[in-house]
Amino acid sequence: MKKRNLLFPGILIIVTLVIQSNIFMEAPYKIQDDIDIPENVKSVLDDKCFGCHNVDARSDKAKDKLLLDKLGDLSKAKLIATLGKIGEVASEGAMPPEKFLEQRPEKKLTEEEQNLLVIWSEGASNDLLK
Repeated sequence: MKKRNLLFPGILIIVTLVIQSNIFMEAPYKIQDDIDIPENVKSVLDDKCFGCHNVDARSDKAKDKLLLDKLGDLSKAKLIATLGKIGEVASEGAMPPEKFLEQRPEKKLTEEEQNLLVIWSEGASNDLLK
């Protein structure tokens, strides 16, 4: 009889843990449903960009330029402009800034990552224009 009394709370705990783990496994930001962010692009954004470009970041300058976790709140026109700026900055190799890279050289975008962001941002912008 005691095992039976523990079964329901045990199942409830397991279900709760599974639900919570799935919530924390998702990307820390969400872009509008009509934009596709492939996993390889999410990986670059998460690893190289999100640390400075989120609402909780320390740099006000970085937050003023781009908030990855607020892209979903932008109007379509502003989102297209922002995607264009992401592609432009990536193609110029302007991000992350040199001063930041002096302290964290591992955050430098590789040429492949730069190209990936450029191609993705241009494609996403074109998809929004359709």
